[in-house]
Amino acid sequence: MKIKLRAVVAILLIGFWLAAFLTGYLVWLAPSGPRSGWNILAFSLMKKEWISIHFWVSIIATLLTVVHMFLDWGALKSCVKYLCSTKRETLG
Repeated sequence: MKIKLRAVVAILLIGFWLAAFLTGYLVWLAPSGPRSGWNILAFSLMKKEWISIHFWVSIIATLLTVVHMFLDWGALKSCVKYLCSTKRETLG
């Protein structure tokens, strides 16, 4: 069960961080200045709506990242321990 949950969280992480990147890039490319929030950018949505979508997608991606770290805490701890050690054993 935990392996399936890890897989689902990993796939969601990729999807939500990709969506956060794309919406952020769209907002970054959008014109700025007075009344720029009223221009339709894509999919019949205005800049201010894309900013709101970007905010919530980023919040969900951040929460999924915390869940991912919690699920893989042992692996993360081992990796940091290995990288911080001065004597590394060779594999093989």
